Amino acid sequence: MESETITLTEEVQQVKTKEKNQEKTKERKKRLPRFRIILWNDDDHSFQYVVNMMHRVFGYDKARGMIIACGVHTCGKTQVALLPLELAELKREQIRNFGPDPLIPGSVSSMYATLEEVEENGES
Repeated sequence: MESETITLTEEVQQVKTKEKNQEKTKERKKRLPRFRIILWNDDDHSFQYVVNMMHRVFGYDKARGMIIACGVHTCGKTQVALLPLELAELKREQIRNFGPDPLIPGSVSSMYATLEEVEENGES
């Protein structure tokens, strides 16, 4: 009987520990704001440049890269990723340091990218 009580007590403690861990995970998720990485259009970069950059920086396939290239060309800007701040800053810098487009003679620098914080309700 005593061993059953100990086992039950251990199970209750395990459940409480699991619940506490789940609460901590929820709190961490709430505390980590996410940021949109916005890519801005210009006349100094080709669609191929955007597709290649999206593949090298984010690992996107050609189809997704082309969708982003079309979006930035059509709308003037487009979201390329939604990430926690530190990773978003890293990816933005990788975009900014990608270099000029070798297919465009007048291209002298990388494309421009910015970050926009996403508020908890999903809007910024």
